[in-house]
Amino acid sequence: MPKPKVVEQPNTTKHLTKGINALADLLAPTLGPVGGVVANQRDFQRRPELLDDSATAVRRILNLGDPRADVGAMMMRSMVWRVVQRAGDGGATAAVLTRAIYHEAVRMIAGGANAMRLAKGVNLGVEAAVKSLQAQARSVKHENDLANVALTVIRDPGLASVLGEMSYLLGPDAHVTIEKYVAPYLQQFYHAGATIRAQIGSMYLYTDASLKSAVAANGGLALIDGKLEKVEDAVALLQAAQEAGVQSLTIVAGHFSDAVIGLLVTNSRQGDMAKKAAARTGSNGNGNGKENGKEKEQESKKPIIIAAKPKDVGDARRAVFDDLALLTGGEVLGRAWTRAVGQIRASDLGRTQRTEVSNELMMIIPEEQMSPAVQERCAELRAQLANMTLDDEARPVVVQRLAWLSGGMGVLKIGTESKLDREVRAQNAERTLKVLSAAQHTGMVPGGGAAYLHAIPALDQVEADEDVRFGVQLVQRALEAPLRQILDNSQLPSSSVVIDQIRQAGPTATYDVLNEKVVDAFEGGVLDVAGVLTTVLQTAASAALMALTTDTIVYHKNPKQATNP
Repeated sequence: MPKPKVVEQPNTTKHLTKGINALADLLAPTLGPVGGVVANQRDFQRRPELLDDSATAVRRILNLGDPRADVGAMMMRSMVWRVVQRAGDGGATAAVLTRAIYHEAVRMIAGGANAMRLAKGVNLGVEAAVKSLQAQARSVKHENDLANVALTVIRDPGLASVLGEMSYLLGPDAHVTIEKYVAPYLQQFYHAGATIRAQIGSMYLYTDASLKSAVAANGGLALIDGKLEKVEDAVALLQAAQEAGVQSLTIVAGHFSDAVIGLLVTNSRQGDMAKKAAARTGSNGNGNGKENGKEKEQESKKPIIIAAKPKDVGDARRAVFDDLALLTGGEVLGRAWTRAVGQIRASDLGRTQRTEVSNELMMIIPEEQMSPAVQERCAELRAQLANMTLDDEARPVVVQRLAWLSGGMGVLKIGTESKLDREVRAQNAERTLKVLSAAQHTGMVPGGGAAYLHAIPALDQVEADEDVRFGVQLVQRALEAPLRQILDNSQLPSSSVVIDQIRQAGPTATYDVLNEKVVDAFEGGVLDVAGVLTTVLQTAASAALMALTTDTIVYHKNPKQATNP
């Protein structure tokens, strides 16, 4: 077995610094509205990728070809990836902050400061800066605010405007389904109530066969967590619907037997409509007027029946039934602790204003919107989301449930001329929606790195002595780094002069790079998200301190490489 190489101080710091600088140098030029992109040549058969997403850029790097730089670079790679997965944006800002904090700390330690007490000061400084960011935050008041935030994440005004509108209308916990199309356009749709993935039990239950859709109004909803196979159980459902006096009945179950489907079609208004259409095509048009009137009277008494099968399985399907029951006031049947389907009562049926099944989706608008029980469930789900990271595997299910219960879901169709552009635009839309959700939860602050600059005076109030105080001061100096980098990327002759102008202009000032002037951030639409900046600062400080307190590096001859950071 090959013997690993062990490196200790002062070489450890030199090696880490080399890797940290390499990744920071790669991402720093992408900051700001006039920043550049990272060109990645994956192979010589295709044109280079042009990336402005820091997470994607660092994911493409498996090593730098120099073991002395790889340790620091891979640490930065992991940090940037973690920031973007949690916050949706801010990877390049995190890289710049990490380097600034690390360099300042290394300089102070070289001057004789104690590393552990310095780290304590850094943590105190970050805590004070986070409180300042929270104090600066303002709530979202208009969809244009969200569109401006989206524009700082992606350099696509059309997509940013659409995402701002959708996030504003659907709320902070919006569930947006993104669909990719070949045609070059953007189009958004909104669905009220709960929208779940489901398919109709039989084509004969469509109310409009040409559109392959079934629509029912003012109806009852029967929820069966299992299979509906017995005809007797189906008869009990129809009798309960008749007792409840509803005009339509929607049955949601995991599976329907052929016998049950036959009974439902026979007793549904759609079945009579199909028979009548078939009779018209097979006759010469002559008939008895009294018989036709009698048929219409019998037909009108039959309800519209819809049978739908959810596509989710396991816990996700159980959540569908639980939420639909809560939303409509119904009871889930067929479970070990609930009534059997054959024992259904009229009171077990949920009530809906409208039910529609089409395109493998079922949309349900409940009779009563946002009851106290629904509001309580929404609060529970929001509490779960607050404790989840953005890359948590269970998060999409919780967001989807919250969207059902809070009454709105959206579909965004993204079309471009090339497949690669569609993929990039769809990924940008997904991460931007995360940022917009955070904006509505945590508020907006002056953008372009100005919020960090305005947080610097708050650190003067931190009580500390000796080396701990030095840690607070290095955070103060590092907080200027993102804004200074954005100004440098715009090729201003003197970034220090502009920074002084922003300080003097007040706590809401920032620099509009495109128009080359100091503006009020909220009036000029140059905005960032408080929650994103908080995550970026905390993660960057943590990474810098981890590198700072590393004294030994063990190099292996054939280190493992991972595609995911």
